[in-house]
Amino acid sequence: MDIADYYDISIPEIISGERKSEMMNEEERKIAKTMSDYATTEKEKIFKEMKLQSVMGVCALVLYWILHETGAYMYNDVLGKLAGYCETLVSVSVIMMAAFTTGSLSKVRSKSRKVFVFENFPKPMQLVVTAVVAFGGAAVTKLVLVYFLGL
Repeated sequence: MDIADYYDISIPEIISGERKSEMMNEEERKIAKTMSDYATTEKEKIFKEMKLQSVMGVCALVLYWILHETGAYMYNDVLGKLAGYCETLVSVSVIMMAAFTTGSLSKVRSKSRKVFVFENFPKPMQLVVTAVVAFGGAAVTKLVLVYFLGL
């Protein structure tokens, strides 16, 4: 959009590499502005999700370190389960950040929405279901890595 305004050309002219008209009409300007706003909104949404995943992962990592370094998880079953949960949550956060940055999560979401009509659930329920599925995936991954591959 900024390039089109600076050189006073249309978006199709930029894409095709040819200048066809001297003036960008108002309709083309509105379309380009809408496209630019949409891209900005999508980037902000991805950044917000990445920030949330990062904060969750760091909090889980710090809590895991505290429980592990103090040895508190060995003396209390609840703290032992919490340490295991935090360890898994760190893995989930890393996997989710990779899914957000590659765009594969949006592909999975669009396919699951077609199958499960996911968008009809309330937003809090969507978050809970997403977290449970991600946690389950991380737990299965950890199980495979630890028990089958010995890592």
